[in-house]
Amino acid sequence: MREPPDLRDLVGEDLPPDELERLRRADALLRAVPAPPAEVPNSLTQSVSRLAERPAATQSRRRLALAFALAAVLAAASFGLGRWTNGDDFETRFTVAMQPTENAHDAAAVIRVGERDEAGNWELELDVSGLPELPPGEYYDLWLAKDGEYAATCGIFSVAGGETTVQMNVSYRLADYDAWVITRRQADGDPPWLLQAPVA
Repeated sequence: MREPPDLRDLVGEDLPPDELERLRRADALLRAVPAPPAEVPNSLTQSVSRLAERPAATQSRRRLALAFALAAVLAAASFGLGRWTNGDDFETRFTVAMQPTENAHDAAAVIRVGERDEAGNWELELDVSGLPELPPGEYYDLWLAKDGEYAATCGIFSVAGGETTVQMNVSYRLADYDAWVITRRQADGDPPWLLQAPVA
């Protein structure tokens, strides 16, 4: 093993003897610490693996709300990019008439589904009427559902009385879902379905 250099070579000759002795003690203590292991011990690797295998704790409502908000932002960004690159040409491939539930007797909506673009996104136009205008900061959601459960958000929208037309882009495989759903966004629990239609 190589001898360590003399401290005087490192700090110079003008250091007082008591300070030099203090540095020598500190240097000896640091050199007494064993070197790190060449490999990560198996016990540590197994502990980390067990942590990764534990089921995730139930997400808080706040995390769920943040996830919904992020999905909505991504859907809006996807729509904006699609509209910017494709212009205003919209060719309807098929139309879906939504039916009101008991939670929105006077509402009506039609979804026009366009062709898929080169990136695999569906262009959507949603015409909706009969839903009440919401306070600032509150929105409606268009969802795709599977087996009666919310499965994928298509985007959020607001209404301003009369009929509202909303344009969206989604990248989902529609055959993976069985219903279109419109709900009112709420912080607690699953919001009630306002309008629904089977996925064609």
